[in-house]
Amino acid sequence: MRAGDRVGPDPALVAAARAGDQQALDQLVAQCLPLVYNIVGRALDGHDDVDDVVQETLLRVVRGLDGLRDPAAFRSWLVAIAVRQVREREQARKASWHHRTALDAAELIPDPASDFAALTILRLGLTDQRREIAEATRWLDGDDRTLLALWWLEETGDLGRSELADALGLSRQHAAVKVQRMKEQLDTARGVVRALGAAGDCDGLRHLTAGWDGVPSALWRKRFARHIRGCTGCTARAGSLLPMDRLLSGLPLLPVPVWLGGPFA
Repeated sequence: MRAGDRVGPDPALVAAARAGDQQALDQLVAQCLPLVYNIVGRALDGHDDVDDVVQETLLRVVRGLDGLRDPAAFRSWLVAIAVRQVREREQARKASWHHRTALDAAELIPDPASDFAALTILRLGLTDQRREIAEATRWLDGDDRTLLALWWLEETGDLGRSELADALGLSRQHAAVKVQRMKEQLDTARGVVRALGAAGDCDGLRHLTAGWDGVPSALWRKRFARHIRGCTGCTARAGSLLPMDRLLSGLPLLPVPVWLGGPFA
């Protein structure tokens, strides 16, 4: 399936909802909820404020729908709102770190039970290299995770490149550059995931992991990647990665939890 093959809501449905048809509005929200949930969930991996951001995004969509000029542009507009809400929440979270004690800050640590990568693996039944990609997403920083959330949907056919670029406020060319850089980081993380899975086979990697707290991060991705590049054994184990577009193509959206069903009007 090519990116964007799963078309967005019917412009006629969007127009009816914009004109005040409550049934059309309910149907529109139900159709776009899975897309919003997958964007926000993957961008804010493992944080319990995912539900709040999803709900706030849909509330803003409902309240701002009458200002949408072109019903055919609904999906691009929706995705841009979701990205904006993610960024605002990330900024608020960073600010909270500077105003909380260490004990209070523990509330901001990702909840393993809401780990979006783990949910993706479990609910979609991912195995082998597809599973490794999902695990590798944990190693990206915040900005890359937001881009990843959009690119993942492009690869699964739920978003087009123009919509991705519009949501980020970039030209298609600039978006392509950023996507390529993010994919390089993700491929590096895939190598880290694979090497760590066989850490017992390498004394150097086992020694390095002794100082790691077990939480994936961009900093530790760089440290592990540096070791892998200089280690023949780890380099061999991290190799033979299939292209990500082949692995992600056609994957379904992660199902929305039942408690996120609304109402949003």
